[in-house]
Amino acid sequence: MIIRWNVKEVENQLRMMYSGATDPYVTGWNNWPCKQDLYRVKFLVDELLENCPTFAGEDEWLHQQEAEKIVRILKK
Repeated sequence: MIIRWNVKEVENQLRMMYSGATDPYVTGWNNWPCKQDLYRVKFLVDELLENCPTFAGEDEWLHQQEAEKIVRILKK
């Protein structure tokens, strides 16, 4: 399979949605659609992951990601 997407670009678009959802200078009328878009992406990703097979090393990788997330939270 040829990878035709760019994860950094997808992350940037998600951050733009987040920025729109949390912008304190606009009303909820404008924030809410941005948050809805984040939910739509979340629901789709959850569904797609649910239907993917499990791969060798996946559990270890997920554990490592969780550990890194905890470190980021504790640094705050």
